[in-house]
Order: sequence, then structure tokens, then C-alpha cells
Amino acid sequence: MIAFIQSEFIKLKHSKIFLLTVLGALTLPFLLYLSLISGNADGFESMLLACNQFTGSMFNIVLFAIVVSYIFGREYTEHSLKTMMTIPLSRGKFILGKYLMLFIWTMILVAITFLSTCFFGYLGGASNITLAGAIECCKEMFITNILLFLSFSPFVFLSLLVPNMVAAMVTGAAFSIGNLMISSTKYAPYFPWSSSYLIGANEIANYSCNTATSLAIILATFAIGLTISYIYFTKKDVCI
Repeated sequence: MIAFIQSEFIKLKHSKIFLLTVLGALTLPFLLYLSLISGNADGFESMLLACNQFTGSMFNIVLFAIVVSYIFGREYTEHSLKTMMTIPLSRGKFILGKYLMLFIWTMILVAITFLSTCFFGYLGGASNITLAGAIECCKEMFITNILLFLSFSPFVFLSLLVPNMVAAMVTGAAFSIGNLMISSTKYAPYFPWSSSYLIGANEIANYSCNTATSLAIILATFAIGLTISYIYFTKKDVCI
């Protein structure tokens, strides 16, 4: 499996998609920096909290959808799946390796977002910069995005059905807009792509739903998406 992950990163060296996703991860921190130097925001922790809110409920939904589409759809669009199936690796391990690659890639983007927000906060002269505040916000951001990663398994199945990055971007944008509409309602804890942020930011207490219920919905979403994508890829004859 380690060799498989290494080969996935080698493939990225020949593509610009990783750089594009890194630029996407830097977008919100830079916008927060512009807001900071224009005098519309101040405070280091408030800057990090805003970053977690906007990435966890909007930006990263689109970004993760693009990453999912590339990781799982590229073997179809580049017509390399037939070659990949000749290596001594079962289809089950192949798709699980893709899931692991998705997790690593998305967590790298989250780390870049967090570190760049800290850097821009320092560069912009944000007040009350503390290590304790940074650690707490870092924990919240990673919890939010790990849960968001779990909720993206249905996107994997979609990318296997429609291996097209445009479809992923449209779907990601639709879910992002849906989040904006649902996040202010009582149904937000029951929507996995909204509740990820609510759990990570400890805002689930503001709703009648408890954390265990929202977490169970996220885990169920992950299990269902993982199962159907696994069955589809391992059992169904896929046209190359």
C-alpha cells in the first residue's frame, strides 16, 4: 500500500492539479488577510475561527470534490485503468488505496490552509496571537475536515459513475450552496456536510440535536458511500 501511495504522488508530479488545489487552499487565508489589513477584521483567533467556518462549510466542499474526481476519475479519463489492473493489487485494495490517498491529500490542504492563515495573521498584524489559541483552532479545523472527508464517500461513487471533473465541480458547488441554506436552520445537524463544521467548532450545542446523532449520520454516510463505491468498482464490469 505504501508503494501504491508513492506511485500516486509520482503521478502528481506530472500534473498541475496538486498546485491548483494548493492555490485553492491559500485562497481563503489570503482573503482573510485582505480583510485584516483593510481594517474589517482583527484578532488572531477570530481569523482562524472564520477560516474554519468558511472552509468547513463552503470552500473545502468544492475543493474536496475536485480532489475526489481527480483521484478516482483520472484512471478513466486518461485511459490508464486497464494498465493499473495488471499490477499485483486487487481491485479492493486499489480503491482503498485511493481512499487513503484522498485522506492524505485533503489533510495536506487543511494543514496548508491553517499554516497560511497563521502566517497571514502574523503578517497582517493580528492582535492576541497565542500558541494556545492556534493549537485549539488547529484541533477544531482538523476535526471539522476529517469529518468532512468521511462525508465525501458518496462523491467517490459519483466520480466512478461520472468520471468528469466538471460534474464534480458542479456537484460540489451545489452542496456548498445547500450548506449555506441549511446551516442557519434546525436541520443543519442532520446534514453531514453541515454537521461536520458544527461538531468540529463545538457549535452543535446550539441545536436540539446532540453530537452523537450527527456523528452517527456522518459515519453512516461514510459507510454507505464506501460500500457502494467498493461494490461498484470491484464487482461491476467497467468500460475502459
